[in-house]
Amino acid sequence: MWNSIWQILGMVTAGGALWLVILFVLAVLMEIGLPITSPVFEGLLIFTGFQIVHTGYIAAALPFLAVAMVGRLCGSMASYRLSSSLGNKVINRIGKHIRVTQERIDLVKERLGTLAIPSIIVARFTPGLGLVSNIASGISRIRYKTFLTAVLIHILAWEALFLALGALGGKVSKSFNPQLYPTVLVVWIVVMVIVGTVVSYFAFRRIRTSK
Repeated sequence: MWNSIWQILGMVTAGGALWLVILFVLAVLMEIGLPITSPVFEGLLIFTGFQIVHTGYIAAALPFLAVAMVGRLCGSMASYRLSSSLGNKVINRIGKHIRVTQERIDLVKERLGTLAIPSIIVARFTPGLGLVSNIASGISRIRYKTFLTAVLIHILAWEALFLALGALGGKVSKSFNPQLYPTVLVVWIVVMVIVGTVVSYFAFRRIRTSK
């Protein structure tokens, strides 16, 4: 089973045209609030970092990384533009369906202003506040360039973080038999995604209690 998962991950990140289109769509959906997409991309990034350590070929991962970035940028820009145009109408009409409440919008808006870029970056790293930060930025009329800069920094940092975690797992796996690499990889992905989710959850709790 682990070998099958290894092969599937390899196909997804190999840069085939069909998979790149699927990844682009998933990246856009990630920015408009589809929860399952986040652990999917985190797992793919960890796998990519793992593979880079063992193969040394970084160029093979560039199409996947580029498509993930462009897809997320397109999704974030779309939600920003929509919320900027419609304002609070977005919340009243669709907020309850995508877990974007007025309370969360107000929480992010309070932290926007002179520290808009770091506030947006922190919000995007916090579960439940990624899409909220896009909408809050649009409603608050944060400058487009400021918002785009914050989103780009976040995406680069996010990709680098999970690639680094994958690379760390790759180095750890070298102490095991090569036949166990698929098993080690899957366990590593699951553990790192869970740890990232737990840390982010407590960060979100801290942000709420500090309000």
